[in-house]
Amino acid sequence: MPPFLRRWLPLLGLLLFAALALYLARAPRPVPAGAPATAFSAERALREVAVMARVPHSIGTPANGAVRDYLLRRCRALGLRATVQDTTVVVAGGPGSLTGARVQNVVARLPGRVPGGPAVLVLTHYDSQPHTPGASDDGAGVAAALETLRALRAGPPLAHDVRWVFTDGEEVGLLGALAYTADTARLRREVGVVLNFEARGNGGPSLLFEVSSGNTWVLEEFAKAAPPAPLGSSLAYEIYRYLPNGTDFTAFRAAGLPGLNFAFTGGYAYYHSPADTPAHLNLASLQHQGDYLLPLVRHFASISLTHAPTADSSFFNPLGTWLVVYPAGWNWGLNIIGGLLLLAAIAQARRRGRLRLAGLLGGALAWAVGTALVLAAGWYLARAVVAAYPQYAAFYDHAFYNVGWYHLALVALGTAVFAAYCGALRQWLRPDSLTGGVLLVLAGLQAFLQMKAPTLGFLLGIPIVCGALAWLWQTVTTQRPFIGPRGRREVYSLPLGPVGALLAVPAVALLAPNLRALLTLAGLGPLLLAGLFFLAVLLGLLLPALLPALGRTETTRARWGLPLLAAAGALGALAAAHAASRPTAEHPQQTHVFYTLDANHGQAYWLSSLAQPDAWTRQFFSAPTLGPLPALFPGSALPVLHQEAPRLPLAPPIITVLADTTLPTGRRLRLQVRPGRPGVVSLRLVWVGIPSRSLRVAGHAVDSTSLVARYKVLTFFAPGAAGVTVELETGTTQPIEFTLTDRSLGLPAAAKAQPLPAETVAAPGYNSFTTQVMKRFEL
Repeated sequence: MPPFLRRWLPLLGLLLFAALALYLARAPRPVPAGAPATAFSAERALREVAVMARVPHSIGTPANGAVRDYLLRRCRALGLRATVQDTTVVVAGGPGSLTGARVQNVVARLPGRVPGGPAVLVLTHYDSQPHTPGASDDGAGVAAALETLRALRAGPPLAHDVRWVFTDGEEVGLLGALAYTADTARLRREVGVVLNFEARGNGGPSLLFEVSSGNTWVLEEFAKAAPPAPLGSSLAYEIYRYLPNGTDFTAFRAAGLPGLNFAFTGGYAYYHSPADTPAHLNLASLQHQGDYLLPLVRHFASISLTHAPTADSSFFNPLGTWLVVYPAGWNWGLNIIGGLLLLAAIAQARRRGRLRLAGLLGGALAWAVGTALVLAAGWYLARAVVAAYPQYAAFYDHAFYNVGWYHLALVALGTAVFAAYCGALRQWLRPDSLTGGVLLVLAGLQAFLQMKAPTLGFLLGIPIVCGALAWLWQTVTTQRPFIGPRGRREVYSLPLGPVGALLAVPAVALLAPNLRALLTLAGLGPLLLAGLFFLAVLLGLLLPALLPALGRTETTRARWGLPLLAAAGALGALAAAHAASRPTAEHPQQTHVFYTLDANHGQAYWLSSLAQPDAWTRQFFSAPTLGPLPALFPGSALPVLHQEAPRLPLAPPIITVLADTTLPTGRRLRLQVRPGRPGVVSLRLVWVGIPSRSLRVAGHAVDSTSLVARYKVLTFFAPGAAGVTVELETGTTQPIEFTLTDRSLGLPAAAKAQPLPAETVAAPGYNSFTTQVMKRFEL
């Protein structure tokens, strides 16, 4: 074989295999509307999405009520008994902060042939964020549930009951799910398994990203149900355990119910965006949700849901949709095998004179430095992109529609930096030192992961086993060291060979798809560092394939083809990203502005979360200030873009004292807090500097551990015209200062704002494009 092919063929083969692994991890093709009635069809489900996602329907809006009523009609038309759980819920939202709302969950039951016994519970949420139609989040989940229900009704009856719970208030703190799970003991008796469906974008494959604790039983049954394209990994499960994020499934998992949680995450730029419309929803992603839901409901509703407690299992896709599930305890064996093989490879390399202890430690340090270089290069490139395109700041994690090109640029740049760095190290470190050092560090990291994330042993365990075995094989089969012209022993770069290439495949199969998944979740935000670390791990494991392309021996001239090719790829990806950086009607730019009136002082402001105005918001910010605004946010030093606005005749919110009782140790106040104008979707009540002894909101007692002495904040959604009652007992008889702010959707009509152009939409969030009126009370 020509030397050129011998150097490059293994690397090119592994690159092609990585492309194959990424291609196979995809959503299935959509099933047309003409499919049999007992099958799930994404085209049929899209009709449901089109009805529900016509307009935004956040909690407390008339559109939200219209979607609720539609769900009731659809469930009843399919022969189910459907009801509304109409209740008030108040939960701790953080230190000294409370969130509450009146929620209206739609609950339906599909009866089974066998009465009694635990039921299957299908969970989705029907509310959207304020400015998005919510076609993906969570119109796709609701539509998948309705289409699955229709398909089930077209087939034979199931053995056990199936409950369908469409929650309200998920977007404001999982409030509907928390209300439904309030009676935990009852739920544990009546529900055997929970299936939740979510979205964090508008496309991509749907992943099993979260499972309940003690998940062996539910994972084994999931595998038996044989969904057409099962995709998921313990990596997502372990990461999600440490993140502050939550879905409705979080409330059910906390209640101790077994279950599975699915979501698709592609198209992050559409998440919570006004552009999340039925036309932009990927039909393959919708089909994937249904391809999970229909067979899983049929399976779980046909087996006994009573089972003994089980431990956790590991699960992952070695390639494509091939799913592997095994007890997490086996990872200890994997670690031991990997450690023994690594020790054997080190001993063999030392016996053959190819490795010294100092060289091994130097290789470990070299990979750590190389990883730091990859992280630094990627992070500073991402910050440079953010600085060069300030319009991206309106998007979550700066993830504009072209973010995939930036991810490709980051991977290419990281490869270029790592390859150039390793090429330069040939003068000081032998290939065995570099390869052994990487495996040594990763073995230590694997031991740490075994303690912190016990179901994740496969992720590094299998590549370490294969990498150590390949190194041992290469050391045994390689000829004795080459004697160079300088009279000292020189060592050829490790010849990858067929066996070495084959043993490098698991590293690519396991890490490449997870690298893409992490980057998709990260956008250009802080989670990007986790993706770059994955890249450094993958490059370290592929060193035997990289080194021959960088120069075969210590005496040969370094070859810079690989770093230059990778750098050229990074530049090409950046050029493609720039070409797609201009907003269009199909890929609209997001912008942020809202209006606040201080009713006590008659002062109004335009405010924005962006650092500078854009072409459209400049009509409000002709001479803005970026800095703290104590008039509205006392005690906060955070800068906010603001400018004085015209005072509009907007009625302020109202506090009515229903009772004021003097106690031996303080006061008890009973207040009616309500909006003073129509269309208010939330009220925010703040009281400062008083020792709160007890608190009741809409008759619900608040856990005393949530109370703090210095301040309290209550945000209440869907208050209606009557508002909400608040009963507060304090340890002082002194007057109390309350600040009450209402919030309605849309900018005030009297401001006569110019219409948004077709290529511009409101940014996500509960402040964006709202009108707020604030008033202080001393009681």
